[in-house]
Amino acid sequence: MNTLLKTVTSTDPRLFPAAILQTQATVLPKSATMKGDMAASEDLSIRLDGEYNGKIELGKAGSVHIANGAVVTTDLIIADFIYVEGTVNGKIHARKGMELSPTAKVKGAIQYDADLDMHPGARISGQINGPETSL
Repeated sequence: MNTLLKTVTSTDPRLFPAAILQTQATVLPKSATMKGDMAASEDLSIRLDGEYNGKIELGKAGSVHIANGAVVTTDLIIADFIYVEGTVNGKIHARKGMELSPTAKVKGAIQYDADLDMHPGARISGQINGPETSL
């Protein structure tokens, strides 16, 4: 049997909920820079397009989209869903799902409690910790 493998290089999210992408608020436009910490207790969906330096801690139903071209330096980003298309230096922690697009670059620690989807082309330099499994 002859099998031909086809490589699919889509930049469309596969794990990150599409409804969130359509309703998220752009907190940091492409040409802007921001320094400081951000926190919300629940139901906040944000998009970063510019350069951000600081912590982001989002509670229940929180999501972070680091857009293509964005550069984030952080001690910690924690949210239910995290979608990375840009560059992250630091620790990121997704409680429900993390998706790394083909343009994603992460240098630091990745922690996910449920699902991780890494597209071909995504780059990671650091540590990845997922949910405990029994072997």
